[in-house]
Amino acid sequence: MKNFHWVITFTVGFMVQNIFGQDTPDFASAVELGQLEYEWLNEASGLAASQKNENVIWSHNDSGDDNVIYALNLRGEHLGIYIIEGADARDWEDIAVGPGPDEGESYIYIGEIGDNYSQYDEKYIYRVPEPDVDANQEPVETTLTGVETITYQYPDGNRDSETLMVDPLTKDIYVVSKREWEDIRVYRAPYPQSTTELNTLDHVATLSLYNVVAGDISPNGLEILIKTYPMIYYWSRTSEENLWEAFNADPVMVPYIEELQGEAVCWDTDGMGYFTAGEESAGIESHLFVYPRINPSVVIINEIMPDPLSVDDEFGEWFEIYNNSNESSETIDLNGWVIMDNETDSHTISQSLTLAPGEFLVLGNNADGNSNGGLVIDYQYSGFSLDNSADEIELVSPEGTVVDGLAYDTNVFPNTEGVSMSLLDPNLDNGNGFYWRESLESFGSGDLGTPGGSNSPVASLVAIRDIQYTTDFSGDSPLFDQEVKISGIITTGSFRYDDMFFVQDSVAAWSGIMINYTEDVTVGDSVTLSGTVGEYSNVTILLGLTDFEILGASDNGIEPSLVSTGEISTGGDNSEAFEGVLVRVEGTCDNDDFGYGEWSLDDGSGPVRVDDFIYDEFMPVLGTSYQVTGILFYSYGEFKILPRDENDIVEILSVDENSLIPGTFSLFPAYPNPFNPTTTIRFSVGIPEGRDNTSLQIYDITGRLVETFVIEQIESGYNEILWNARNLPSGVYFINLRFGDKSKSQKVIYLK
Repeated sequence: MKNFHWVITFTVGFMVQNIFGQDTPDFASAVELGQLEYEWLNEASGLAASQKNENVIWSHNDSGDDNVIYALNLRGEHLGIYIIEGADARDWEDIAVGPGPDEGESYIYIGEIGDNYSQYDEKYIYRVPEPDVDANQEPVETTLTGVETITYQYPDGNRDSETLMVDPLTKDIYVVSKREWEDIRVYRAPYPQSTTELNTLDHVATLSLYNVVAGDISPNGLEILIKTYPMIYYWSRTSEENLWEAFNADPVMVPYIEELQGEAVCWDTDGMGYFTAGEESAGIESHLFVYPRINPSVVIINEIMPDPLSVDDEFGEWFEIYNNSNESSETIDLNGWVIMDNETDSHTISQSLTLAPGEFLVLGNNADGNSNGGLVIDYQYSGFSLDNSADEIELVSPEGTVVDGLAYDTNVFPNTEGVSMSLLDPNLDNGNGFYWRESLESFGSGDLGTPGGSNSPVASLVAIRDIQYTTDFSGDSPLFDQEVKISGIITTGSFRYDDMFFVQDSVAAWSGIMINYTEDVTVGDSVTLSGTVGEYSNVTILLGLTDFEILGASDNGIEPSLVSTGEISTGGDNSEAFEGVLVRVEGTCDNDDFGYGEWSLDDGSGPVRVDDFIYDEFMPVLGTSYQVTGILFYSYGEFKILPRDENDIVEILSVDENSLIPGTFSLFPAYPNPFNPTTTIRFSVGIPEGRDNTSLQIYDITGRLVETFVIEQIESGYNEILWNARNLPSGVYFINLRFGDKSKSQKVIYLK
């Protein structure tokens, strides 16, 4: 028999809001640039691209760090710690780069603007001139002086904020509140801001968003990004408009792969894309991502082998070009085009050489596969060579237009003998060496490269939602047969079949997926892995795993999603959405035997099947209430919950208020738990005379008292109190009940 635990019934409801906007601007999906290298930068809460130093990004930690900011390059490599002299670091939440008092000077703005409990009357923005930073420097530690403090208050009460922006056209500062329901407020501090007196901000716009955690204004001042945890919104303006007037239009959503606790976004220095980063969470390291604009160039120099190892340079040099235009575009004939460097070497293509949309062509100095290292060449040139350390490649049309060109060197470009340099994404600036990587796959005689094919690594990092979400009636993934990379937390071992387990990357619909893998895995481990999206018996699955890496155990693992039985049953509104997701339901057993160990329970919204055939010793009882946790799985035409072990099925024993003995002292489990945003706290206390010695308080994970309930409202005997945590941040909280010299505590989790 199972060991049953006492739980109390609960009801769950939720609301989903859709926001529709204009046509989406042309940005590509995420390109991973690298892990944020410095171990102490583990809660990146803001990003700002330097306007003074090429390929440098500024960041800082969330609350709990010293008064320091960090410099990174576009690979996420640590360049230095910069101490902000005279600044306090209670809760830094965002950083921006923009103009300031001295014309031509670039300034860093740091927002001491976080206020979870809206208890601070004054907030601070620190402004300091940007120092000189080299994107290739060894890490330094230095102090920045000349710091100015802009002290401000809101015109309409204290606010929590995590978004700081500077308008490059006007030097105005903008702060956006975080957590009001559909009443996010945009505030403006017009230039010049006082550094000696208290500034009162102007409320200039209101947004129908929630949990705004970051934002930035493009370097030309004409585009705005506002980030919530799951999405990034975009507005545009004209140079004649006030910035806040742009918010009169509906936003459009731009590409974003949701990161765990992702609280940072900023524009690239040239406005040709935007960067994001998340905090380290659940053992998953933080990475730097870029979302580039779709490159309007048609022909892109995409891969270069200037220094082969398997053969001499004169027999095996090559470079690859790619047609980045869409499928409706015309094929290009390169007849008459010129390949040249800095006007020293040149070669004119004197035959028809076509390049179709999405096609690669390899151009080299030797087309003989027996002597060029096993390379397949589409065109052999002469009179043109590639220097091993530094050189240029230009493609010039017959009309004399440079269609594409770049200069590479050994300082930034990953130039290694026997390894080709490959562009991370054809939409990135191929003249920037930080966007190139060494190839990983071998070809021919053993050199590394992907001539004539997609550059390695081919897997692109995606959110599980991007794999699972579909409006197709068949339920097939929109990324079917594509190789992808995911990060997440293991929610099951190989409990159902020996060759599968499940991974989730958030507590939400569309966030779980089945993985085909034959080795043992551990529930709660954070992982990254690559695989090919497939469909197995109408279930989306990742097959052919590569690059499987265990990052370590997460603190709490993945909490189950609290759902109703009817919404996830076959034909339910959210059955497809929760496929592969760890869910929890409560209900009454309405059928105790469908055969093969299957039974069902119903919470009043409709029955859902439980596939419990691996627990032959368990026999459900008709009319008995159970709490069931497990993976929602599709099998033989039905959506079913698959419990993972004996702890996933719990009999519900109701609290009988009449049986409570006067003088007893009990704290029953709060339900729901996890919750959003309310949970019911249930307890019993003794005789009325003990009321003066009774207290019920709630603390956050830092030990800060966040809620006290009035003792006069507590009756002797059984009590229920509804706690609404709407104005608090997500996280772990502790309920403490004290009666005389006795106390009981309980942990609850608030998930937004």
